[in-house]
Amino acid sequence: MLKIFVLIKQVPKLSHLQVDRKTGTIIREGVENIINPDDMYALELGLSLKEEYGGHVTVITMGPPQAKSALRECLAMGVDHAILVCDQQFAYSDTLQTTLVLKEVLDQIKEYDLIITGPQTSDSSTGQVPFQLSEALDIPLITDIFTMEIKNNTFFCQRNFGHESQNIEVKLPILIRVVRHSNQPRHISLLGIKKAFENNIQIYDFNTLNCPAHIDGCNKSPTNVVKTVKVEQKRKNEIIEGTLSEKINFILETMQEQGIEKIWMGHVHKEGKIL
Repeated sequence: MLKIFVLIKQVPKLSHLQVDRKTGTIIREGVENIINPDDMYALELGLSLKEEYGGHVTVITMGPPQAKSALRECLAMGVDHAILVCDQQFAYSDTLQTTLVLKEVLDQIKEYDLIITGPQTSDSSTGQVPFQLSEALDIPLITDIFTMEIKNNTFFCQRNFGHESQNIEVKLPILIRVVRHSNQPRHISLLGIKKAFENNIQIYDFNTLNCPAHIDGCNKSPTNVVKTVKVEQKRKNEIIEGTLSEKINFILETMQEQGIEKIWMGHVHKEGKIL
């Protein structure tokens, strides 16, 4: 029986995303939160593999107490067990601290065959945790998979790597980073909602994990948010009048003024004029 673990994160809904200007951190309380959209593809893959090969799916999230609602949603989709990693000392953890905490959780669990994550989260978009966790656990990470099969504790897959298509054969356990839109996440049934509230959510805190002192997101995260700036795209539209040659000359002059001039093969010009 496959032991499948899916890592998810509860994030603020993009339309309600707000940043604390003093701390530079995202405001998570008092706003509408959802399961990170990319993690839904990881959940669907975990549940599909359980149906195909038999197994047990556990979902793990690290976050504040309100993240229980995201775990309930996962249970309603068909997940067997849910774990919330929650402690004030984990607050403000960056990707490195998050990786170290998740490693402690999985080291306690010990037995796992597949760990599945989404490509990245909508609140930070770094996509670093899968790669870091693979290194921390010393297990292979496979990305960009488009076909897969499991036989006799061995994982077979095809993946895209740049311009190549690779065939991979590797012994379990492994970590999989799913491709966005690689499947269609299932809907939640009414029976699923009922079952979700019949299951207990397991809590892991700082003391449960017996974490070493350096795993303290509040004080030990090496990342400091110096400033948070809202990026606004401001573009000026201008219609260029004249003949084709006049238009080209105008563009060349503008490129020279902006320092982005480029001379293409077969196009000879002098002082911004077509010859």
